[in-house]
Formats: sequence, structure tokens, C-alpha cells
Amino acid sequence: MGAARSSRRGGWWGVAFVVTLAVSAGMVSLPTSAQSGAQIAGFYRAHGSLILLQQLLGVLSVVFFLVFAVALGAGRRRWLLVGTVLVAITELATNVLPVVLALSNPTPDGAYALTVAEDLADAGLFASVAVFSVAATIDQVAWVQVTGLVVAALSVIRAAASPFAITALDVVAPLAFIALILILSVRLLIGKPSPRPTAAAHS
Repeated sequence: MGAARSSRRGGWWGVAFVVTLAVSAGMVSLPTSAQSGAQIAGFYRAHGSLILLQQLLGVLSVVFFLVFAVALGAGRRRWLLVGTVLVAITELATNVLPVVLALSNPTPDGAYALTVAEDLADAGLFASVAVFSVAATIDQVAWVQVTGLVVAALSVIRAAASPFAITALDVVAPLAFIALILILSVRLLIGKPSPRPTAAAHS
């Protein structure tokens, strides 16, 4: 009974992660390396305080995500743990670089270089999301597994396209990931966290 109650609480952490992530994403859209260094530096000077608040919410969302992943079984499933750690690390990297840009008042060249690094960190984040999406759904019912594979595919394409300033999946891939987290959260809340235990899930 206690384990079931703890699992259901994990569903609320997933919801909290989604809400925090959505609020953070809606606050401001950061420039990419497709823009000039002067444009990037000017943007960070104009919106520094808002960007700092956005990144603080991003860090908070990582905390919610980690607790949610533990409720999914990250503590006992190797690949889910790997995916969770990768998402957390790369998300924090995408938070740290904008903070540096907002606080350091860089030159245009410096701003551009840091933005290129941020774009690469963003690509790493989506590659990590792909790993997590497969690992988190591998022991679920078939339709959830398929959803995880679709999210993983979109995330891999988004990761590969990001360094080339291809923006076709900039909205679709994050929304697909959010939808997957909501599906898994609801399943935790209704007491269906992992109906199909498999050898792969516990490896």
C-alpha cells in the first residue's frame, strides 16, 4: 500500500515537471546561432532578468523530473537511470549557458560562441530525451511503448537538426515529450506504473 501511494505521488511530480517546463518555455524564446553575435548580445542585455528567472525554473523542473523518474523506477532500472541522468545533466547545461550570457555582458563574438555551445547542449538534451523515452516505456502496454518510440524518433531528428539551425521540430518534439510525461504521470496516478515487467526493464 505504501509503495502504491508513493508511486501515485510520483505522478504528481510528473505533472509538476510539465507545468514548470511549460511556464519556463513560455517566458522567453532564446536566440540561436542562426542569429548574429550582436543580436544575441543585445537580446541578453535587454532580457537578462527574465532569462535568469526562466533558467531558475528550468533548474526546478530538473528536481521535479528526477523525483518523477525515481517513481517510474529509475533506481532499479539501469537504462532508465542512464536516460534520467543524461536528461538532467544536459538540461542543466542548457540552463547554465544562458545564465552566463545574461550575467557576463559578453562581446558579440563571445555571445555567439556561447550560443553555439548552447545549441549543442540543446541537441544533447534531445538525444538524452530519446534514451529516456524508450527506457521509460519499455515495460508499459503496447500503445505506450509505441508512443515512447515515436517521441524518441522525433527527439533524435530534432537533436540532429539543431546544430544546422533546422527548426521544423522545435515545437513538435518538446510537445511530444511533454505528452509522454503526462501519459506516464496519469498512469502512475491511476496505479498502473508498470504492467508488463520484462527482463529488459530490470536490466
